[in-house]
Amino acid sequence: MLIHKDHYLIKDENSVFRLAALSVIGDRDTQQDSFGYSMKQDEGLLVLCDGMGGQEGGKAASELAVETFLRQYENNYFAGEQKEMLISAAKKIDKMISGLKGSDGKLLKAGSTVVSVLVNRKKLIWCSVGDSRAYLMRNGEIVQLTQDQNYYTVLLGKRKAGLLDETEFYKESKRGEALISFLGIGNLELIDYSEIPLDLEKEDRIIIMSDGLYKTVTDSEILRILSNFKNIEEAVQALEMKAEKNAKSNQKSRDNMTIALIGIK
Repeated sequence: MLIHKDHYLIKDENSVFRLAALSVIGDRDTQQDSFGYSMKQDEGLLVLCDGMGGQEGGKAASELAVETFLRQYENNYFAGEQKEMLISAAKKIDKMISGLKGSDGKLLKAGSTVVSVLVNRKKLIWCSVGDSRAYLMRNGEIVQLTQDQNYYTVLLGKRKAGLLDETEFYKESKRGEALISFLGIGNLELIDYSEIPLDLEKEDRIIIMSDGLYKTVTDSEILRILSNFKNIEEAVQALEMKAEKNAKSNQKSRDNMTIALIGIK
């Protein structure tokens, strides 16, 4: 089990996939993203969390979530259904984070997103809470596997159902980034996960990220970079450079950003 919390660039591999991961603190004072993975001979679990709740709370929440997810995986490696294991871990961690206390003994009111992907031979299972994302790239196309659990997703559903007109939709969209589910909310109910394992193919790429990437780099830009760089380590570095360039050209401060890219052999 390897857990990374601060600025890094790593690479690893097993018999099924290659991994490259990168994290930067951006323009923030602290790094509240946490990332870790556990790799076996023919499978592996990746977990990425983006903490919320101030310097102390966000960092504590994301670190606790990553560590607990990986421990649950390693303790239940031979114990059967892995999707249920990930869902159970999310519910357990939700309760743990909701009870986190600071150095003053008061509740931190902390939270964290999570996106976890488990590659078992040539099968993919994922579980997410919040708005950190997982994508699949195949045959020159990219699709988002996870669903953002924020107010904007709720608004899209209401507009599609005819419950909101365009004026109301635009007005409410200003609050669209507000999360409707996260680890630490207490009594977690809304969890996104794969109903059945997704069959993977050679040269598929799976990318997971915190919002520091996709709020700065568009999906089409991500696809173009992944298509242009066959080496996954070079690809994550190119994504980071693009994020930095876009932030500067738009005069925006950079959030913490973490990217992990899997290349299927």
